[in-house]
Amino acid sequence: MTSTEIALLLNDNAEKITRIGEIIGKKIPAKDNFSNLNEFEKTFIYVDVLESSVTNGGFIHFFFNSSGQFTHEIFQAYLAIKAEKTIDILTKAIHLFPKMPVPKDARIRQQILMGKDSNIDLWDALDLEFYKYEDNIIDLTLSYVHENITYFD
Repeated sequence: MTSTEIALLLNDNAEKITRIGEIIGKKIPAKDNFSNLNEFEKTFIYVDVLESSVTNGGFIHFFFNSSGQFTHEIFQAYLAIKAEKTIDILTKAIHLFPKMPVPKDARIRQQILMGKDSNIDLWDALDLEFYKYEDNIIDLTLSYVHENITYFD
């Protein structure tokens, strides 16, 4: 039995997510370096990156910091776990940028966010929409792990 399979035996779903995150986290050699992860593990981590960042400071925080470099990978991760409401919110956030794709370079994203046309009220509205938690991200993520268990550990 793998470490992830053992983690899935825990009683509390939030604890399962935390434990699986710890297991995957051991494979990450440095901040924002996910090269040792397979695509399924990256999906798990990308979901965690957005959840953590937006919960701790909103979408402005997410895009302003290094996490924003993974915007499009995170979008794909939410597609993979089938988080439809969150995909809608993330799509709106992405479209607040003047050009696609959202820049990987943090300085460029920061200049856009600090610009006079930064739409601060729209960012705040997206935060409020996100905080409604209309998708059960924990359940969707755990379903994704169950469906792809052979790719974990």
